[in-house]
Amino acid sequence: MVASRLPRSAYAFVVIALLIVAANLATLRVFALSEEDPMLVYAAMVDFMLVIPFFYWLMVLRRRGRSIAGVMALPLLGAAAVWLLVPTGQRSMVWGSAWPVEAVIVAAELAFIVFEARVVYKLIKGYRVAARKEKDTMEAWRIALRTGPVESGGKLASIVHHDIGVVYYLLFSWRKGRAKTESGSGLTFTYHKKTNQILYAAILTKVIVFEGVAIHLLVSQWSHWAAWILTIADLWLLALIWADCRASVLQPVTLESNRLRLRYGLRIQADIPLASIAGVVSAGELHPERREMKQALGPVLGTPNVCIELNREEQAEGMLFLPKPVKRLYLSLDEPDAFVRELELRMELRP
Repeated sequence: MVASRLPRSAYAFVVIALLIVAANLATLRVFALSEEDPMLVYAAMVDFMLVIPFFYWLMVLRRRGRSIAGVMALPLLGAAAVWLLVPTGQRSMVWGSAWPVEAVIVAAELAFIVFEARVVYKLIKGYRVAARKEKDTMEAWRIALRTGPVESGGKLASIVHHDIGVVYYLLFSWRKGRAKTESGSGLTFTYHKKTNQILYAAILTKVIVFEGVAIHLLVSQWSHWAAWILTIADLWLLALIWADCRASVLQPVTLESNRLRLRYGLRIQADIPLASIAGVVSAGELHPERREMKQALGPVLGTPNVCIELNREEQAEGMLFLPKPVKRLYLSLDEPDAFVRELELRMELRP
């Protein structure tokens, strides 16, 4: 079933790669190579380290919207493949022939670094322009990422925005006050006071710290590198938890005259027009089924007490700010009944 979903270009790449491998294998095995004539080995290195990775990007990755940076690690695998293909007596020539190819790769990587530096420069410039109109720091970054050099609305822009949010809320937001609405008609509703979010964060922190120390000591007996990798992952998770808590304090749910502005910590981001809302209900506890969550977003931590039903799919952002089309939103608010009353009132007054 999985193979049937592959595009034709992927099959074409496999055929081309196999032909290149077969041609090089036949050439290296049939012709006698001498240490003074490494040209055939050099030609094989070019095929395996440059040609095959390039075709992989051109016929597979490019069609998925991926950059050529996705094949930067393949040349080393190509060199290892040539080392396996050549006769044992000629393997010493592989690494001697690799340096011209490595020089090309280094030049390509330097060009990529220059390109990335240019992207970062344009991104910062776009943020400074957006910050003149948008006082909220994270909203200014959102505008810069969606209209700047990073692919608009793409997964890369979403992940970069999320990582910027983690760093900002964890380190640079402590002197900031709660985000203000653009107009006086906006009402805000908190979701961190009565929903035990800080308690959940504290419990998770305790579990992660104690288990992290125990796992580090256990794994370090086998591999120090693996132990530190797991510890760094635990630290990143702690940073994510507390950055989300800080974002929850600074960015409440905002109900404006024509839209519902969701900045629900680092878990849900969306701007829902009131015309897209079909209905809203509140309850002490809501327990959506797993199949319902395929087209919905929820609070992750805590039990939702508000469900917003949409009359059409709207684009929202979930964990890591990755985009997802939704028809239902579940929230856990401090004052669910007041939120429902106000939203229903504004739905009745909409033109």
